[in-house]
Amino acid sequence: MDQALSVAELSKAATPGRSPGTRWGRLAPAWTARGTLPAVPGNPLLGLLAALLPAQEREALVRRGAEPLPWSVALGLMELFVASAWLVADAMSYFPGMADEAAQRIWEIAESDGGRTLAQNPQIGHVGAVIWLAWLFRPFTGLLASISLVGLTRLVAFGVSRDVVGEPFVWLAVRAVQAVRHLLSSSRDKVHFGPDRLDRVIQEPGGGLVVLSNRPKPDWNERITLEIGERFYRLRRVEERQDGIWWAYAHLLVETAPNEIIRYLIRYIPPEP
Repeated sequence: MDQALSVAELSKAATPGRSPGTRWGRLAPAWTARGTLPAVPGNPLLGLLAALLPAQEREALVRRGAEPLPWSVALGLMELFVASAWLVADAMSYFPGMADEAAQRIWEIAESDGGRTLAQNPQIGHVGAVIWLAWLFRPFTGLLASISLVGLTRLVAFGVSRDVVGEPFVWLAVRAVQAVRHLLSSSRDKVHFGPDRLDRVIQEPGGGLVVLSNRPKPDWNERITLEIGERFYRLRRVEERQDGIWWAYAHLLVETAPNEIIRYLIRYIPPEP
């Protein structure tokens, strides 16, 4: 069992060349003039890809120098105007044919019985509304409308908060791929590392420890300090080792020096043997 205590840095070292106001994680675009777009630095294709991706994946590309904001605005303009124009053109080409077909059918019904069917069924005259509904519920109409809406959302996000909006279809594709990979990885881990079981702690020659676990410990890294039995350790590396009939994650720990600075402390309580 491991227990996080607090995030308290005991010492802060100033980083040369970085001003205190610099923010980590997100690189804000540099505005050369009010209301103008920044120039596109670096690889333009990287910026275009970042403008399509979800927020988490986009931030990873931004840290590599991609600038998605100009591309998001350009995509928004293209999606809004092209999709809207295509939507109007599709409606104009769809309605006349359907209206002519409906009018011909009504004329044939009226000629066949002298108009008695039309008189008894006045709802037949509402065929125009039916044509509208048929067009609205076409998948192609929904696709064009959604593209136009995404374009409008991109422009509104730029105008209000200078933010970037990813592409919904790309978001769905990325999340679907991630879900499949997670499922395959989980299946592989269950076969390779076996069922859930308690950790095992092994003493190594020289004072180090090895913690064998059938599941990874993502919060254990080289920057944190582990307190185990009133002694302090740092993670040296993680490898896979045979543990009986299964495999396990072997977390190799080395004891810290007495005067080493502790920036983040996790108290780990080994399970009872």
